[in-house]
Amino acid sequence: MSFEFDGTELAHRTEASRGLEYVTQNTVVASMLTAQRRETWRSDTAQSFDHPVLFWITRGQGRFMLDCKMRGIGANTVIYIPKDALFSYEMFAQPQGMFVRLPDMAEFRFPDQPALIKVPGMQAQAEFTAMIDALSRELGNVSTGQHRAVHAQIMMISVWLDRMRDQQPAAKLRKSDRVLRNFSRVVSIGHRDGKSLGEFAADLKVTPTHLTRLTQSAVGKPASALLQERVIHAACDALATTDRPIQAIAQELGFSSPAYFTRAFHNHTGQSPSAFRKARK
Repeated sequence: MSFEFDGTELAHRTEASRGLEYVTQNTVVASMLTAQRRETWRSDTAQSFDHPVLFWITRGQGRFMLDCKMRGIGANTVIYIPKDALFSYEMFAQPQGMFVRLPDMAEFRFPDQPALIKVPGMQAQAEFTAMIDALSRELGNVSTGQHRAVHAQIMMISVWLDRMRDQQPAAKLRKSDRVLRNFSRVVSIGHRDGKSLGEFAADLKVTPTHLTRLTQSAVGKPASALLQERVIHAACDALATTDRPIQAIAQELGFSSPAYFTRAFHNHTGQSPSAFRKARK
């Protein structure tokens, strides 16, 4: 007996296989110490990713800015950050835990809002640690079924997050919270457009003064500083991880001239773009 497949079915199988491979290639598990060492610039400045991530803090204390609101964290805390959400973090002393880069795929149904979850009880804590450990093992297990196994482990983490979020008390968003959340998203997505704070504020239908008052109260920084930090973070990433000309990076980030970009970059980092790149090669 023989089985034949038409071209459409074979194409679907090939596409599914490529999707599984994409998941493995775009998933990373690292210790908190390694994640901090890989930061291209200061972790306590505004940044965002084009994919979801989570932090699993097992020891230590610190604070995270999520959607332009500062929150203190302690041991046994999960911090989930969706794509295009502004955040920063600062850990004190020697924290222990894990960082997980997650693939940006709708099928995993990751939340579209940040979450800070204090995990109660040793059993739940051990369960989540075991999930991350299993994912890490599969990422290093280059053998038959690796991509399917990685996919399955990430799906389990997604389900676990949903269940833990359901146990959290529902937060009531005030109007100011919604403005801050929306500012987080528009800056994360549009920081390369060269838009001024006034233009971002207009998009949110508020004044720059009101927006600055909200961010100053929530995170201790004016809105303009958060915007500038996100732009400089993008510049640091480009300088550290690509060989694109500095002039091209300045243009991509909306600077009117390379000289203006160099001054702004030096004001924030204490180095010229070329010196920053050289130090990280």
